[in-house]
Amino acid sequence: MGWLGNQLDKLAGAVAGAPPVQLTFVPSIPAQDVPGIGEPIEPDSCYIELYLESLRLARARVFATRFHGVAYSFVTLAREGEQRAQLTAVSKPEKLAALDRNAIDRVITVSKQMMGPTAFRGGPVSLEFGLFSVKSGNLLTPVLDYVTRVSAAAGISYVGAIKPFVPLITEGMDLIAGQVQDTALEVGVDTDLSLTTGCVSAIMALPKGSVNPEHLSLDRDRTLLLDGKALNCGYATFSFRRTLQKSDYGEIPELKQRTDAIQSAINSNKEKEARDALNAFRLATIASPDLIPSDAHKLVQKVKEKVNEAFPPGGFAAVGPGTLPDVTLANIRLYE
Repeated sequence: MGWLGNQLDKLAGAVAGAPPVQLTFVPSIPAQDVPGIGEPIEPDSCYIELYLESLRLARARVFATRFHGVAYSFVTLAREGEQRAQLTAVSKPEKLAALDRNAIDRVITVSKQMMGPTAFRGGPVSLEFGLFSVKSGNLLTPVLDYVTRVSAAAGISYVGAIKPFVPLITEGMDLIAGQVQDTALEVGVDTDLSLTTGCVSAIMALPKGSVNPEHLSLDRDRTLLLDGKALNCGYATFSFRRTLQKSDYGEIPELKQRTDAIQSAINSNKEKEARDALNAFRLATIASPDLIPSDAHKLVQKVKEKVNEAFPPGGFAAVGPGTLPDVTLANIRLYE
């Protein structure tokens, strides 16, 4: 369990403008023009992404000055061959920076990625999501800037890269949320989701049971609708999207290291070293928790073709300098 799951009840009783009742959370609502929605999510066959879609700020009216909108997410899901993965992010999208009271009554469309393409291995997906308004121009602004920079440095889809940054992010959020006169909890949820298709969810600053979930929908402009009319309360909508591509596969550290070893052997015209490095790459790729099996096998095949291009059958020497195959992982073009 992450930071928000441990403190949501405390925040609801202490943070400025906090809701006095349990909020309304709807796991799936009809949506238009959101990529990957309604498409099947099956273990080991796709990646999933988390996006903040839209929001409406209401509790920020407690501030007489400008404020920032801040989104926090903490996702826990199964990971191949390892403990459950934890991916956290804090974002202050450009559209949520230095807002004023005139922004309170309008819907803000963000479509901000909070978790990059992550291999889905099955089982429940635990989600903690919080939307905050933070008073601008005081000591919290530097803290907020620091936390968002740490989150950006950690990345949004590599579990190993994010892990060392989790304590820094949660401690920063502790400092922000602890300033109860300068921070307003707009909406928050701590839940487990059984994902079978891509879906849009909504968390609303309304008492639980006060609206019929079947009457909710998300318009093309990401406005949350109740019976076809814009909802007049604070809310956030977010989506778990299905995708078949992990566009940042070239940044997987352990695979990058192994393709670098292959490239070095090719550059030195050492076939045995290249093929040994290829085998090490094959084993690491097939075992990688960051790739679904179809992508892993495809990537191995493409790198193998590069090695065979450098050392073709018949004992010919590798091609000369300047025409050597490029085995750089980012240039393998997995999806072509």
